[in-house]
Amino acid sequence: MQTVDGKGLLCPQPLILTRKALKNCLPGETLKIECDNRTAYQNILTYLKDQSLSPEGKESDGLFSITVVNQPVEAVEASGSCSIDPGICSSSYVVVVSSDKMGEGDPQLGSILIKGFLNALIEQPVLPTHLLFYNVGVKLTTVDSGVSSALLALEENGVEILSCGTCVDFYDIRGKMAVGKISNMFTLTETMAKTGHIIKP
Repeated sequence: MQTVDGKGLLCPQPLILTRKALKNCLPGETLKIECDNRTAYQNILTYLKDQSLSPEGKESDGLFSITVVNQPVEAVEASGSCSIDPGICSSSYVVVVSSDKMGEGDPQLGSILIKGFLNALIEQPVLPTHLLFYNVGVKLTTVDSGVSSALLALEENGVEILSCGTCVDFYDIRGKMAVGKISNMFTLTETMAKTGHIIKP
């Protein structure tokens, strides 16, 4: 039996760990997931059900536990669940990040959301060709941003990461950058103009 320890982790990290563990599960093997985040717990249950599995969940003193028996791979594939539209998969896209937060409203929540987005991006079946950072978004490429490991993983998987040099110098973070290349607004604009789709979280 494999065990996923998602305690102390914010969504979507427990779900990402569950997806990875499930891929390594043998047919008929039991997977146990533990977390202390209700949203993560509910998302994991939904994901497992989408894979045509039958998870069992329970809560005790704020700790959530899920056990699930892995189906044979053939059965999961035959179900046709969680399929990706080939038209979407064949399209290239660029992600542009202009802030160290995601959405409007509470700044703390926005910070959590943008980190969750970037951590989840590496798990997508089709990765972006580029990640472009400008304005205060360039701060996410620094060593203490909380997402540098996710960005490094994206870079290692072929995603080109570019940051606006003017923005880097404005915020005086050139010496703190952990990932990507310093670029310029002309190159960022050219990259956006050439792509099929632009995603701006």
